[in-house]
Amino acid sequence: MQLTGKEELINIIKQKIHEEGAISFKDFMEMALYYPNLGYYTSEKEKIGGLGDFYTSSELDPAFGNLLAKQFNEIYENYFKNQKFQIAELGSGKGYLAYDVLSYIKNNYPNLYKILEFISVEKSPYHRNYQKKLLKDFDNISFYEDLTEINNINGIIYSNELFDALPVHLIRKIGGKIFEVYIALEGDDIKEVLKEPQREILQYLKDLNIDIPEGMTTEINLYAKDLIQEIGNKLEKGFVFTIDYGYPSKELYKPYRMRGTLLCYYKHTYNENFYQNVGLQDITSHVNFSALVYYGKKSKLDFVGFTDQAHFLISLGLIDIFQELQEKGDYKSYERLNRLKTLILPKGMGEKFKILIQSKNIQNPDIAGLKNLPYESDRYKIEV
Repeated sequence: MQLTGKEELINIIKQKIHEEGAISFKDFMEMALYYPNLGYYTSEKEKIGGLGDFYTSSELDPAFGNLLAKQFNEIYENYFKNQKFQIAELGSGKGYLAYDVLSYIKNNYPNLYKILEFISVEKSPYHRNYQKKLLKDFDNISFYEDLTEINNINGIIYSNELFDALPVHLIRKIGGKIFEVYIALEGDDIKEVLKEPQREILQYLKDLNIDIPEGMTTEINLYAKDLIQEIGNKLEKGFVFTIDYGYPSKELYKPYRMRGTLLCYYKHTYNENFYQNVGLQDITSHVNFSALVYYGKKSKLDFVGFTDQAHFLISLGLIDIFQELQEKGDYKSYERLNRLKTLILPKGMGEKFKILIQSKNIQNPDIAGLKNLPYESDRYKIEV
């Protein structure tokens, strides 16, 4: 098959394959998404919103960030009152969610705003520059490219749709044996070839007691394993909020997902053509929340709770916002109501997106967003 997309990036990928004989799918995905100035996330292409390729919850309405701010203030009041308090957003994009969180805190919780240090971590130079303009009116914000640049944090580390965009290894089970998918050249075309998996992949499967069905192709996210431990090491005291789509292991590797969960997003449509529109489309995979819990424990992150976006936002007061808008009854309020419903629709964002909450050095954590837990099923059970 032929690679299509940004010609310069395609030539760089092919050159790497030529030099190494074959590259892992993980290496291909990393170059497609993050190669300096040419990758999907590192280029100046519009990615989010109507002119981009997908929407995030923070793009739809400020209420998402406002309710997060409400949750963060509760944590400050209960566990950090009159102490140093930091909020760090990882993979903060263009800063829209940070703007909504900070605006609500500034307008509603002046005591918190006065002592708050907000930390924005974003790999893309284009997005960091955009943020600096958008957030220029807020105090005590610092901008970083990577988590490694930050000292220990007391407070909250959160991310929204970060882990799903990390490059993943592809594995396939044939004849009862695990293989890893690599990409090689065949003339001017590329082809997938199977090789012995990296040792870390087999250890991951063993650690999480994962036995995928015969014939399945699926993803292993070793970057997520490392990142959650790095987050735990950076957090001295406080909470970690991971907002993303995915499932625990028991649900993620069910037989009806034989092709895995990798998807591409391009101009608000999705496809499974990973080798098309290289550098121009997003490539994502579902998050294994069991892995974040298991490896988080290695850096002393305790499991607090796991829920979906609908239950989380409703627990924090989204219905009150609905009622206020209904009482106003004007056109703009009804427009907002329709957007807000998208955040909690079953089979949509409300169920698709999950919130994993972990803590470190917190006694008896009590979180308002977890008061209204969803029904019991494999989709919400994480063994700890």
